[in-house]
Amino acid sequence: MMPFRPPTEHYDERLKDIDEKISALISERYAISEGNPGIPRSENLKDWADKYDTPLIVLQHLFAFLHRRPDSRERVQPDQFLRFVPVMATAQHNDILVMVPYIRQHNNCSLVAVELEGTNLNGGAFHHLDIKLSIDGYDAMPDSGQSNDRHANQNFIVTPPIPDDEIPRLNMTVEYESRPFRHMEEETRLPIPPTTVRFSPSDPKAIR
Repeated sequence: MMPFRPPTEHYDERLKDIDEKISALISERYAISEGNPGIPRSENLKDWADKYDTPLIVLQHLFAFLHRRPDSRERVQPDQFLRFVPVMATAQHNDILVMVPYIRQHNNCSLVAVELEGTNLNGGAFHHLDIKLSIDGYDAMPDSGQSNDRHANQNFIVTPPIPDDEIPRLNMTVEYESRPFRHMEEETRLPIPPTTVRFSPSDPKAIR
């Protein structure tokens, strides 16, 4: 697991008991919601901001971050690089092209690149594209990535390492959707709804 590096050395020890209570409440919140808490309504956030004299944007950021529980699996750090293996799997859904162009082979894992091309991947109030990868028989954990309106790329650390001769037979599933940076009203439509793309040896461009 990567070490946590706090942005500052300063800490007011008087806050320790309060911070422990916050930690306990976060754990209780995840347990009650079974890991799917959602985000409070805009009017609730505004009321709480006024009631507790807290900047609204702080609450928006807080609950947006708590919307999904961070991945707690131990992160593998890619070790010695071995080679690139071209994949060039592609599929198109509406105006979005999904690609798995290559796999970077390391001696302790495989690094799978997923790319999306479109015309409005990061538009308006939508600050990022949530991309997931699953591969039958393997564990895929998100690593580095970035996105803008027209292009998004996300790397995934896959363990155990994928043998080269197994790559053409992989069953890969890519899921993506827009996730708002701030809480939006319920009637607001996401520009990119949840979409699933499956690449398999029998049908490399199956989309649902």
